[in-house]
Amino acid sequence: MSIDVDFSLALNDRTGKLFLGKDIISTLGGQVSRVRYGRWHEFPHSDLMRRVVGRLTHKETLARVYRSPFAAVLPVIRDPRPTLHLDPLSVVRHRLEPRDIVLCHDVGPITHPQYFAPGVDDLYLRAYDQIRRVKPHMVFVSKTSQQEFHRLYGCDFASSKVIYIPTRLGVKDGEAKAVDGVGARFLLTVGSVGDRKNQARCIEAFAASRLAQQGWQYVVVGGREPGADTAINLARQTPGVVLPGYTTDEQLRWLYRNASGFVLMSLLEGFGMPVIEAIEHDLPCLVSRSSILTEVGGDAMLDADPLELESIAMGMQALAAMPADERQRRIDQARRHLQIFAREPILACWRELIERMG
Repeated sequence: MSIDVDFSLALNDRTGKLFLGKDIISTLGGQVSRVRYGRWHEFPHSDLMRRVVGRLTHKETLARVYRSPFAAVLPVIRDPRPTLHLDPLSVVRHRLEPRDIVLCHDVGPITHPQYFAPGVDDLYLRAYDQIRRVKPHMVFVSKTSQQEFHRLYGCDFASSKVIYIPTRLGVKDGEAKAVDGVGARFLLTVGSVGDRKNQARCIEAFAASRLAQQGWQYVVVGGREPGADTAINLARQTPGVVLPGYTTDEQLRWLYRNASGFVLMSLLEGFGMPVIEAIEHDLPCLVSRSSILTEVGGDAMLDADPLELESIAMGMQALAAMPADERQRRIDQARRHLQIFAREPILACWRELIERMG
């Protein structure tokens, strides 16, 4: 069976969703008849055109969600073949059918709208309502996301399957370049800076841990999200905290290679690819307790209550003081767990899914 793929997220998204979408399309090969980018069937050839097409696609999405008269001008999309939606939001521009497939990373815009830009929850409420009514095939990137979705929308869908995000090729390969102002001993956080990723509380916890007085630094890397200003202002006032701003791939590689431990205290996470990257670089990790991050990282993770400053501070101290034998044991255990994210078995699951539907 051949399918169409809606990959409109590639017009504006530069997160892990983009890399996963490319992997899925590549592995399906001839099983993909056509890829859509909004109403275009080819990815724009210039960055200017990408932005234009992305803006037009977003305007159509808004028009359909808010039932603008503009939406009546364009018919909804319905291809003759089943469509794989690589983000739930694209369904609002289509006539969704039970034979279609929707990939869901998380339902965060529904359950935690405060961590997203204003209005994002309205868009996803409309998309998930359409999905709930039509009940297509659902694929989730984690058991945590699958359970939360079905808690909200019931279980009577065409099918429901978890296919993890595979490890990315070349994460460890390539040159490394040191980051100015970062010393020999530091803990590292990678991820968009803002309320959702909880860096402000982590910065306060680092101060409370008194690790800076022992010569440690806390390096926070990532772009801006809602709430970033709070974390940035705290970082400027807190000894030992370094926010390098934009980092190149070479600099990020150096940070992973030279950090002593990795911290990710997210309050909401779609998957947590930085934890996998940290494990690949042999870093012991401190993650949010009872979250997708413990599912992704496995039993080797140190965990803490992401809402409790003292709990995070104690976790940071444990990372900094971890004996060499415990460090190696946790790294070995995490690497064994990482096998469930091996690329080929996961990508084979996508091929098998399409074949089985046919």
